[in-house]
Amino acid sequence: MERRILLVWVAVLALLVPAERANAAELLFGCETDAEVSAWMLRSGGQDRLARDPGYATQGEFSMRFVTPAWKEGMAQWPAFEVEPPVSDWRGYDRLMVDITHPSDDVHTLSLFISDRKVPFREGLRYRFDLAERGYRRFIVPLNFPEKVNRGDIGILHFFTQRPPSEMVLYIDNITLLRPGEQPPEPRVGFAAQVAKLFLDSLGGLDAALEQSRASLLRIADTPALRQRAREEMDALAACARRAREEASSPTLTLARLETIRHELEGLPGEARRVESIFRFRKAFEGLRLGDTPLLVGFATSMEKLLPRRMPFELSVARRVELALARNERESLQVAVMPRDGALKGVRVSVTDLKSRSGAVLPAARINCDVVGYVETKARPPYEVSHVGWWPDPILDFLGPVDVASGDLQSFWVRVHATKDQAPGLYEGTLQVAAEGVEPLSFPLAVRVYNFTLPVHTPLPTAITFNELKSQMGGAERWAEMKHRWADFLADYYIDYDNLYRQGPPDWEIAKRLHDEGRLVAFNLGNVFNAGTKEDGFDEAIAATIARLRPAYEKAKELGVLDHAYIYGFDERPKEQFPLLERSARALRQAFPEVLLMTTSYDHSYGLDSEVKTIDAWCPLTPRFDPERVKRARAAGKKVWWYICCNPHRPYANWFVESDAIEARLLMGAMTAKYRPDGFLYYALAKWNNNKPIETGPFTEWNPVSYVTYHGDGSILCSGPGGKPVPTIRLENYRDGMEDFAYACILEECIRRYEAKGERLTAREREWLAKAREALPVPETLVNTVAEYSRDPKAVYAWRNRVGEMIDRSGVPDPNPWGKAFGVRGFGG
Repeated sequence: MERRILLVWVAVLALLVPAERANAAELLFGCETDAEVSAWMLRSGGQDRLARDPGYATQGEFSMRFVTPAWKEGMAQWPAFEVEPPVSDWRGYDRLMVDITHPSDDVHTLSLFISDRKVPFREGLRYRFDLAERGYRRFIVPLNFPEKVNRGDIGILHFFTQRPPSEMVLYIDNITLLRPGEQPPEPRVGFAAQVAKLFLDSLGGLDAALEQSRASLLRIADTPALRQRAREEMDALAACARRAREEASSPTLTLARLETIRHELEGLPGEARRVESIFRFRKAFEGLRLGDTPLLVGFATSMEKLLPRRMPFELSVARRVELALARNERESLQVAVMPRDGALKGVRVSVTDLKSRSGAVLPAARINCDVVGYVETKARPPYEVSHVGWWPDPILDFLGPVDVASGDLQSFWVRVHATKDQAPGLYEGTLQVAAEGVEPLSFPLAVRVYNFTLPVHTPLPTAITFNELKSQMGGAERWAEMKHRWADFLADYYIDYDNLYRQGPPDWEIAKRLHDEGRLVAFNLGNVFNAGTKEDGFDEAIAATIARLRPAYEKAKELGVLDHAYIYGFDERPKEQFPLLERSARALRQAFPEVLLMTTSYDHSYGLDSEVKTIDAWCPLTPRFDPERVKRARAAGKKVWWYICCNPHRPYANWFVESDAIEARLLMGAMTAKYRPDGFLYYALAKWNNNKPIETGPFTEWNPVSYVTYHGDGSILCSGPGGKPVPTIRLENYRDGMEDFAYACILEECIRRYEAKGERLTAREREWLAKAREALPVPETLVNTVAEYSRDPKAVYAWRNRVGEMIDRSGVPDPNPWGKAFGVRGFGG
């Protein structure tokens, strides 16, 4: 009864609100009264507590404090609290604001479900909060509800965590609905100072870290002049820390300034380690005795990200540089240049023709020496990162010589391409680093070309979305001119010109050309996202979908490319929709019997334990790829692919802008070779939002924010002048990984051919076979699990080069495990 009276008064008060407030933000919970807090219900028994609290209030004087103890066996695994919001009609709002202060250094998780009064909350909107460590964060939740949720009748907000490793304390306030275009209100005066104290209390280790770096620098500096410079560098960092602390203690501090101060202070240990890196680099380079040059030059593999500023780096200092690759392969290294003192103008890297002893030439025209560009992150994303600021990403092949400022580290991407007809052997030449007014430095470069050839098509079936860039390229007519360039670019990186969410027909012109060139593996006939997802109108919906796909199916048959076609649908659907998924799959199977049906629906048994028996290919996230279940599913005739998206996060491999470059290579290479998924799926390549083509650099204006607040998720390439394709370090490592996987497939084929000889093997061939069998498996020291793997490029090269050498020594002519009809069903059809 009291609740009904309260709702009546809420309705009466709503009538009294002035008209000018009709578009104001809607505060759902300000946590100022006990009644507001008592409206919430704990879902995990007596172990948890909710209370009104004067701590960390962002508006008014109180917040809501949630406490749940460290999880132990026998306790509720999903501590949760939920409420029916006082406003149910959310149709006029596009965002939900939630202020959360997390006063602990421990890692805790928090997520939110929002749904209406009919749809189970687990099928509603889901959002994951990336909680600050000993700090505050304002979360703006996009209200992107599933279609089936009625935005006009929202009935539940359900917050939950899972098995907290330690006591979890949160202060939640200011839960507010925002209308389109509406700016969130600022937190109350004085709140920033309260949060600043929480942050400053956590900085006890900063001074120790700076002193440790000072001691390390003084050990490296071996002359009085260098020791004096080391003291000056560290004194400057210590002074910066003092100034930031003083400002953070000011009563007039704002949250925006606090975030800047926090960024500065958190970056100081990295800057101190960077100073150490510079001193070590300088000392090692001077050991080469290349004369009194203003250039400092080092080398790194393609599997490393060299940050230009503020963070430490590791470089190899060497007189000679080496690479190895197969025919029809590209392999890269990085050249890093830093001024010894002052700045450098017009820095450039070049390579001469490479020649073998037999007189064969690997021409300089096939060796790119491109400027590495940088993108700037400006906030912490929803995953762990080591740095906020400038990150290496785009490879700017259109940019000429560049200036390098004092203290900056500039990378150049040197990519060697051995064509299909390149003669095997050892090629040697010179790599040169030059700058305006500076005597060039030369380094011998040796490239070994193996006596085998990688395929022209992707060695693993893929389903990857590339949205046509008509709007970004100035319209359909301009795109008609550009699309072939982009299709060739993608094919060169082992990516089919495809779209998971296609509603119209495939581009048959491109599909036919790539097929004729032997570069087509897989393409989507069309998406069935909306077909048969609701019981009401199921027959009409699936019939309409089949009618929509029918012309594409007939055209694929006509062009002879049906063995490359698949149908994708039921994107990431829960088990509640499995009955409709199976009904849809049966209808599609009857209509299109030859076409592979694929889904990312959440059946972690891959159809073994559910009612869904007609789907051909299941595609779980990489952490859900269970080798034992995969084996059973394949025995039942199923394919099991895998995928990544905005998940998983570290320690699992992904390719966010801040991820280690090696993760992309391992995911597509050694991990794929070890676990053998039947294919790889990715939802987008060019989620660029409002980015314009990159035309200047190396420090670009390209905004790395892609999906929500992620950096680079769904966006692993860029565009340059005139809309030309621009690769990234992440895309290069994607292809390098695919090439590593191809090595493993080719060695397997060589082993099969040897084993087919049986008793006819010679003693020398038996010796090769034993060594090849030993070389093929991915070592556990390289990849133990999908979450445990080496981040050392040397470990990748040790496995990959040994595999390459065994193929080279096999004597098998043109081993090709893919055959002439490699399609979407992969090996074995």
